[in-house]
Amino acid sequence: MRWIMLGLFVALPLQWFALGSTPLGTARLHQIAILSVAAIVLARYRPQVHTPLVRTAMGFLVANIFLLTVWAAVDVYNATKPAGPIQQFLYVAAFLALGTMFYRAASGAESGLVGILRWAALATCVSVVLGFAASMAVNGVNPAAVLAKTVAAADPELLQKEVFKSSFASFGLDAETVAGNLRHEIFGAVLLAMYVSTWAMRVGNPASFAQRIGYQAAMITGTVLLAVSLSRSILIAAIVWPVIAFWRSVLLGRLSSRQLAMAFVSVAGIGLLLLSGFGQVIWNRFTTDTTGYGSREDNYVVAFSELRDHWLTGGVVTNGVNASTHNFVLDSWLRGGLFTGLAAAAVFALVGLVWLRLVMRIHHQPDWMVPVVAALALPLVRMGTAGGGLIPPVAWVALAFVAGLLAMRQEQAELSTLTLVSSRPEGGQGGQEVREVPAARRFSQA
Repeated sequence: MRWIMLGLFVALPLQWFALGSTPLGTARLHQIAILSVAAIVLARYRPQVHTPLVRTAMGFLVANIFLLTVWAAVDVYNATKPAGPIQQFLYVAAFLALGTMFYRAASGAESGLVGILRWAALATCVSVVLGFAASMAVNGVNPAAVLAKTVAAADPELLQKEVFKSSFASFGLDAETVAGNLRHEIFGAVLLAMYVSTWAMRVGNPASFAQRIGYQAAMITGTVLLAVSLSRSILIAAIVWPVIAFWRSVLLGRLSSRQLAMAFVSVAGIGLLLLSGFGQVIWNRFTTDTTGYGSREDNYVVAFSELRDHWLTGGVVTNGVNASTHNFVLDSWLRGGLFTGLAAAAVFALVGLVWLRLVMRIHHQPDWMVPVVAALALPLVRMGTAGGGLIPPVAWVALAFVAGLLAMRQEQAELSTLTLVSSRPEGGQGGQEVREVPAARRFSQA
């Protein structure tokens, strides 16, 4: 299972490779990888193995199952094939399977898995670089020339159209999918792998020299890739990570040597960006490149006008890039009606409140929980920005990663409580007072 999990991270960013048509739509490489790994896990382990994950994520699972069941019923009512809810049901199963694997890695039940996950970021970065290199060669894209033009004009649109959009062509995806800012999920996979590798480097046995070098190379390469992506949503999610680390240091009243080093590297990196001129490109992407903001506003206007007639039974198509509000809750309401929208709001609120609770109590968590808590920002941001208004595949993997680690933390807290209770002197007197440690908050409780 170790190499299979590493293979998942290799395939996760290669989202522009289509493998053929299915009754549920075009099958893409990363989708097949996620579902294949999930199928292997579900076939290999008995149902009882998934109990810790189910207990921790019960509320999340129930809300999603209710959402998808109502959506499927509405599709049948509206004489539409329920391909969307069926596909999302598969991702719920993948969430369960992958969450179990991350739980087993953290608890030591899967020997060697933590060690192999230390290579996840490097494997993902190499996969992205080689994938783009091959795609650019096939499509005749000259990235150096385009980058020079982009910096000279300080126009982020040049890089998006002449590198990303051009590179994704010729691999089986339709023009709308290629034009639909596919890079967000590709570089979301890079960010997720960086979370996972950072967590893995901080737990278990000390990292080897090769693992440390590979990790450092991956973090530098990954940071460069994220900057070049010009993906506003992914960059926002990435910025949350150092903010959470700084917040933890403030609550603890100290700064670690690692954080001081990271601050120095960050300042140096920003300086290089400014000197290269690429910093202006990123700034313009957030401030002057407002085409996306305007189209999103137009989509919201159309969506609210549609809700006047479809607020109860839904049936509005949100699959197209220009038909979606890019909002998980609102698009769910449009597709599946009021009760689907309420269930989507419950899912979003549940994840959001769990994340806020973790952030506020991050100083009570071990150091390795920082990338785990930061990882929850990725699906939250994507639920408010992803085209189609669905939880994207990469976000499902991120949710599984967080849920698996929270399941392990909950189990640790429960064992600590049992140990302290059993050590209490008979009658609670005659010895030093022992205070019980409350069990960790479950992912299902918001």
